Amino acid sequence: MFKEFPNLRQHDDSYRRLFFDDFFDLYAWYDQEGGRMIGFQLVYDKRGYQRSLTWTESEGYRHNKIDEGERAGTSKMTPILVPDGVFDAISVSERFERDTAGLDREIYLMVSGKLAEFDALKVRKYP
Repeated sequence: MFKEFPNLRQHDDSYRRLFFDDFFDLYAWYDQEGGRMIGFQLVYDKRGYQRSLTWTESEGYRHNKIDEGERAGTSKMTPILVPDGVFDAISVSERFERDTAGLDREIYLMVSGKLAEFDALKVRKYP
């Protein structure tokens, strides 16, 4: 079940919300508070091989892994996103469908729709 992080720091030019559970973090981006959703980032497998799918109106889809910034013999650096291979849209979609309690309907519809669209694009792109 998703819970919303209550006091997310905001930026002047947009509005964002953060939802989380044991497996996912979901950032939803809006053009303004109470406005239109313009993108999201779905971080998944947080305790395993952590990756993210990002979609924005302006840039489309990106799939990344999260480099935690840990290097032997050095202090921990800031985590960064780096390109990752194939996104398993079906498995992530199935897990997302099971865990959607606690999400606003608008966010659920946007994310689940974009996950399905990504999978359909993959099939057309790579027959």
